[in-house]
Amino acid sequence: MEKNIKFSVEEVKEIDFDSYSQDKFLVAKTCFLSTAENSHGLKINEEILRRDAHTILGNFLVAKMQGGDATTHKLDEVIFGYFPKEQEIEFEEVGKDEDKIVKAYAFAVISKQYGKEFCQMFVDETTKRNTSVEMKVSTTEDSEEDVLSFDIFGLTCLGRFVNGSCPDANMSIVRFSEEDADNFFADNHKDKLSQLKTFAKERKQAMADEKKTYKVDKSKDAMSTKAWGDVDKNSMRDKIMEASNRASLVKDVYALVEPEWESAPSEHLKYPIMELEGDTFVYNRDALSSALGYAKKEDETAVVSKIEKIYKKLGLDSEGKEEEKKMVKEVEFAAVDIGDMWGKIWDALHARYPDGEYECIYRICGIYEEGNKKFAIIRRKDEDTKYRLDFSLTEEGLELAEEIIKVELEIKETDEVRKFAEPEDAKKFKKFEDEQDDDGDDDDEGKETEMSCDEMKAKMAQMQADIESRDNIIMEKDTELADLRAFKSSVEEKEKAMSVEAVMADIKEFVDDGKYKELRDEGLACEFAALDGWKNTARAVAFEASKGKTAKKSDGVWRMSGVIETPKAKNGLWD
Repeated sequence: MEKNIKFSVEEVKEIDFDSYSQDKFLVAKTCFLSTAENSHGLKINEEILRRDAHTILGNFLVAKMQGGDATTHKLDEVIFGYFPKEQEIEFEEVGKDEDKIVKAYAFAVISKQYGKEFCQMFVDETTKRNTSVEMKVSTTEDSEEDVLSFDIFGLTCLGRFVNGSCPDANMSIVRFSEEDADNFFADNHKDKLSQLKTFAKERKQAMADEKKTYKVDKSKDAMSTKAWGDVDKNSMRDKIMEASNRASLVKDVYALVEPEWESAPSEHLKYPIMELEGDTFVYNRDALSSALGYAKKEDETAVVSKIEKIYKKLGLDSEGKEEEKKMVKEVEFAAVDIGDMWGKIWDALHARYPDGEYECIYRICGIYEEGNKKFAIIRRKDEDTKYRLDFSLTEEGLELAEEIIKVELEIKETDEVRKFAEPEDAKKFKKFEDEQDDDGDDDDEGKETEMSCDEMKAKMAQMQADIESRDNIIMEKDTELADLRAFKSSVEEKEKAMSVEAVMADIKEFVDDGKYKELRDEGLACEFAALDGWKNTARAVAFEASKGKTAKKSDGVWRMSGVIETPKAKNGLWD
């Protein structure tokens, strides 16, 4: 069994280039493979490693640079170095018996002139780099892990955060002058340059072969009727730009392909008329209709002519005209009577989604147009979630789409999305009957009504009853408030008494009995709100009385509530 493996090895060691500014070449000594356990699970024994390691010679050191750093295996990797054939693979044995590991080493020549960004990566940073051999591996029929042979066709330098597979591998950059390079290449430099060009050509072809190729089916039977608004045009365009046959695809998928489309596809690929189904592009019925309508509106005669020919080729002449007619109506949709449009949508919702309590389970939040699609945003009662319901309005009437789609994002007006105006009576379509108006408007405000004598008496009696009820409520609230105030007062009295006793316990050792009783009575008599002021006064008196005394409580712990240790205040209270 044969398969291609991208086999990561361990690291690239940094080097100081400051003293090598005039050198044109570098050389990297790489431990590119070993018999150690690797993350791919491939088992490479010593015999096979020694036999096939030479396959790296004559191949290249490559990398894909981005933002000053190497990345990983890419189709568009660039050649930065070469493994000359005029060298011997070096092998190193580490450990003994069952723990023995054999490592394979080879040198790669790197050009400073043509690999400046690659070399700069090691100048600017001291971090190490992993590398990865790319090789074709042959394994046994019974196991995909036991390697029978391997053939290396390149070594990729990886980015700093890309892990290696082989734990023993490393790559060291060392000085390599022009004279050394001449000696190293001997008389075969021209042959190596030729091989370099050959390899680059073969790699470029391999890259093209690996790109995806898409098919095109222009038959009527393959034509899609999927809603054009559900097709992801951006994703489709990206896939086309990555395809190997993109040059022909753009001419089939887009009715207008402008110059410089390769550098700016979003600006120069216009009027898409096909969609991607699997790996095949097919015509989309709505896309043809949309492109035809807008091309006529923009007076793109070449596009109109191309689409009309497609209609004719597909045998859709009459259908095409009907679609065109419908398209024109949709473009002129804004001229439709707004009130009539809201009313028709409401009637259609009421007919399809009736509700016994509220007539209809949905209300309309707004009506919009995006491209050729008209849709209403609707909601249910007491729900924040909104839903999209597509519809069409023709001379034959209004037709709702079969499916209601949950709206994940808020709908906002843009160049592509337009919101239609609301009629004066839009409130009856937007709000449920028991919902309060956000603006506080009263539908009956300003309207004059006439009452009979009996109606007037009844209303006055109701007003009198409401006043009595209000007075009762006020009296009940006053009683409740009085109770709350009494409860609050009792709680405060308890808290005040506890605070007074706590302070008096702290200062008892420092005042005589007369002063003690005086301060305690003042504390119990003061208002709860003035309690903090009394505390300061009592402690100040105790502080003055304590000067010169050394009294302690029986347990030997000072208890002045922290006040005695407090720094003197600037207002002289503790002076």
